[in-house]
Amino acid sequence: MRIERRNDSGRPKRVLLVGWDAADWQMIRPLLDAGHMPTLARLLSRGASGNLATTRPILSPILWNTIATGRRADAHGVLGFTEPVPDGPGIRPTASTSRRCKALWNILTQCGLRSNVVGWYASHPAEPIAGAMVSNQFEFRAEDDAPGAPLPAGAVHPAELAATMAECRVHPSEVDASAVLPFVPDAALELAREGNRVGKLMQLIAQTASIHAMATRLMERGDWDFTAVYYEGIDRFGHEFMEFHPPRMAEVDERDFAAYRHCMNGIYRFHDMMLETLLGLAGPDTAVLVISDHGYWNDHRRPDPRPGKAGPVDWHRPYGIFAGGGPGIRAGARVHGASILDVAPTVLALMGLPAADDMPGRVLSEALEGVEAPQRIATWESVPGECGMHAAELRVDPEEARAALAQLVDLGYIDPLGADDEATRRDTVASNRLQLAQSHVDSGQHARALEALAGIEGPLAATDGVRMLRATAHAGLGDAASAEAELAALHGDAREGAGAAVLRARLRLVTGDAAGAVELLRALAARPEPVEGIDAMLGRVLAAAGRDAEAEGALRRALDAEPEDAGTLGALAALRLRAGDAEEALELGLRAAALDMRQPRVHMTVGCALMAVGEHGEAVNAFAACVAHAPGWAEARQALAAARAAAGQGA
Repeated sequence: MRIERRNDSGRPKRVLLVGWDAADWQMIRPLLDAGHMPTLARLLSRGASGNLATTRPILSPILWNTIATGRRADAHGVLGFTEPVPDGPGIRPTASTSRRCKALWNILTQCGLRSNVVGWYASHPAEPIAGAMVSNQFEFRAEDDAPGAPLPAGAVHPAELAATMAECRVHPSEVDASAVLPFVPDAALELAREGNRVGKLMQLIAQTASIHAMATRLMERGDWDFTAVYYEGIDRFGHEFMEFHPPRMAEVDERDFAAYRHCMNGIYRFHDMMLETLLGLAGPDTAVLVISDHGYWNDHRRPDPRPGKAGPVDWHRPYGIFAGGGPGIRAGARVHGASILDVAPTVLALMGLPAADDMPGRVLSEALEGVEAPQRIATWESVPGECGMHAAELRVDPEEARAALAQLVDLGYIDPLGADDEATRRDTVASNRLQLAQSHVDSGQHARALEALAGIEGPLAATDGVRMLRATAHAGLGDAASAEAELAALHGDAREGAGAAVLRARLRLVTGDAAGAVELLRALAARPEPVEGIDAMLGRVLAAAGRDAEAEGALRRALDAEPEDAGTLGALAALRLRAGDAEEALELGLRAAALDMRQPRVHMTVGCALMAVGEHGEAVNAFAACVAHAPGWAEARQALAAARAAAGQGA
């Protein structure tokens, strides 16, 4: 089967995909307003923008492979930061050989197009694609690595580019004062303080600059149709320095705050400077997409930064960024309800190629101009021909894997390896199964989540976290008794914790006891320690109990605290519709859908509000979206039929 490319008049000559891990509009907008990110401002002035909703669990290896493949974790197979070594004891960083389906660059290779791929998560060893690839294992690892040290074997394809890419790497010792001072103006004084973070800052600057140097070197060659470059800097800076971002958190020392308060703004401005170079090399015939996999809490929602109080994932906000410009991109367009699943189908459309039916995302057609998405094919996996994926038997050197693991330990994503490699291996498998189950719950596949959880062995199987996820899956299937049994088996602190209380309230709703759910959440709200999101949860159960005035008050308080919460906006929209205020219901519902299109009840609310204001044709679109996301919902199908009749569209 041969796939023909569309040749639309507005299709760009090539596409540049720039990944900024953890980039967040909440951080970017003030910098744009102050004139501190002029390159992105110019791109936005002639392009499209919007939020990108993430998927769960919010872990970078999973998310960036979802972006590259358009598939969820269960399909692409990358389930975490680490995996067992295939041919021996112990574990290694997740390898490119674990990805089970084609990424964009494999599809393009199959279609005779050339790609540059630099630094993408879980891309080691580099794949033999048409073009060039530098894997994510390119950093200086050992303390005695000197400038100019060779890259790890397998980090570069084709191999003859390895020496050139090694020359591009920036060693931390090569980062001078002119690079450090924009981040820490009093670096000289700070270096004299015991426990300072200037050395870590220099490492992160060097890592980011290395990625950029390698990407620009490859782009300068000009022989490419697609370039994908992944910058991890914003995320890694966040884990190290977001606690020092203004305003000062109560838990942060004043001297540390004074020293490092400029770091987060600094790394965004650094990325903007690098983007200017990328755009210059890409040229005017290239469509450019700048995206992130998630955001990063930067205000009152930041978790407690003290050791042991929160994990790295607790800092991740569920909305990333989408920005695009150039040929094929509609100037001034707003992207609504986009998710990271939509990136691959949209890139394929810009390249004149079809997305596949097994890619759950959509083409962001509202962001495109002069580009028509080709009709989908069933799957790219059955399209024959060389695609540049690795042979199944390929293995990674275990010593290289161990060196890369040290970085993940340093970032706090994994614990230091224990003496018992086999136990570590077992625990890694269990952790990845847990993350697979979380992905299934996120996509509403609760039965598959329970299957994944059933395969967990070792100490993790009996932990409260696994029991809570199992209870959540049972609740999603409507099995209140099994969910209650899991909650009853929790240990003392977890049994009385906020998560268990919220799930118990949800179970009360499942069994029709809305008043009991309200009572549970009222008691939770009365506890001395604050519970994040309690007003949003309380508003929902109050609405279910028919206490609409109280529900509206709780939901509006929740929006005051977090204006970009799609669930809260949707719940308030439904409440206003019930009150007969179709206009505000429509406004709130559209805001909710603009953040996350994957909410069938929001589409139902929007459709009903449109019917109430006489916009029958638009209501058809809303109800059609509802049916697409919830095909088994009979009420949605009935509403769609009624709207079509009212719009004169027939059956």
